[in-house]
Amino acid sequence: MRKYRRIKRQANSKLQGYQRALIALAVTILCYIVCLTIINANNFLSKLFILPSKFFFFAILVAITTSILSWKNREEVSKLKIKSMSKQAYKLARKIHRLFNDKQITDVLKLSNSTRYGDEMPEVAVFIEENLNEGFIAIENIANYDRADREKFEQRISGLLAGKHQRFAVVSSELISGDSYIIFYFEDTLTSQRLYIKDNMNFLKEFVSDDKHALKLSKNLTWHADITAHLSIIARTRAGKSVLAGRYMANLMLLQDWMVEYNSAKYDRYVKEFNGQSDPTKIVERAEYWCSVMDERLAEINEAGKEKYLEMDNMPDIGLFFDELGNLNASLESLDKVDKKLKITSRWTTAINRLSATGGAAGIHVIAISQFATKEGFLPSLARVNCSDAVIMLGGAADSASERQYLMSGFADMPKRRYDKGQGLAKIMGSGRKWEIAPHFFETPWFNEE
Repeated sequence: MRKYRRIKRQANSKLQGYQRALIALAVTILCYIVCLTIINANNFLSKLFILPSKFFFFAILVAITTSILSWKNREEVSKLKIKSMSKQAYKLARKIHRLFNDKQITDVLKLSNSTRYGDEMPEVAVFIEENLNEGFIAIENIANYDRADREKFEQRISGLLAGKHQRFAVVSSELISGDSYIIFYFEDTLTSQRLYIKDNMNFLKEFVSDDKHALKLSKNLTWHADITAHLSIIARTRAGKSVLAGRYMANLMLLQDWMVEYNSAKYDRYVKEFNGQSDPTKIVERAEYWCSVMDERLAEINEAGKEKYLEMDNMPDIGLFFDELGNLNASLESLDKVDKKLKITSRWTTAINRLSATGGAAGIHVIAISQFATKEGFLPSLARVNCSDAVIMLGGAADSASERQYLMSGFADMPKRRYDKGQGLAKIMGSGRKWEIAPHFFETPWFNEE
């Protein structure tokens, strides 16, 4: 069925074409009825109204035709297809939809379009996900949203959700379908999505995924290593990066049949626990060793006539952790100054660039960890680019505009926020739309004795 633009009339609004046609139709019908009444009265005036009655009869036909044509020629609304919802989701969607009445659309959001006929009202649709914790509000873009301050619109929408639906807040927005609709994505921002591990590593088993390539990082975030091969973690000391990487991720990888190696320029428990190295030269040698493993795997995949390790039997994922990259870079630079023939920095650059560029196809995943997202404190340029599709920033790093810009290009300008231990931002491709379009609030898994 067609759906036409709804126009809310104002006191000084002019009549639309179909409205004038309907008025004309009503007047001609009334005149025709008067003529018939006089004719049926059989008085001296009856003969005088025969001809006018015929005129008004044909006028009615013309008015009906004009009314139909003008009605059908109204502006049609651009429709947005929304997938079906559960009964509970639909009920919640209707409640939220009622918040967006004409007054809110016109006076608060200013997303109507003022014309001489009145205010043209946009179509509004609400969708709620099955979990009842997130969804979107779609408002037809008939005003000037594309030229407006989007952050202010998001704040206004969040304001409308306050009250009974205060747990919801808008987290992002975008224009879709040829810029015909504004989509405001919202979610429950009050309920923590953090994973809690009760008391020991045995309880990690409940977070093991049926998909061996998928690592669950929170209730609403999963890193799909088969889609986005590498991951970067940036966090200051005691911000929670070691617990996330070494205590949680590395052990979860083992439970999901990964091979794991943890290298760090600062010797810690995870280096010993996961057969890594802390000596800078040996870390470089391990990177070069894994390059040879990568080459062997790629050759094996090619010989089998396959494209990726995912198509191979008995080729598990490999998680390579490289922690304290700032310390590593400084140490390698010092070694080169002592012995210029060593060229250890160049060897590291070549190895890590190769692993980050091609390792994903061979099932080798680099987890790059540093305190600072800077040129001096992180990976070489090519490797940095290859490891920037999945980024987690914790604590002060998440609140640093320059560091966000370094690894999350385009998101330097974000509101300042204080992050507690294990809190920060995540932006991970392949983990769902909200984690892809912009950095999103993230809490690391939490061990109860922490």
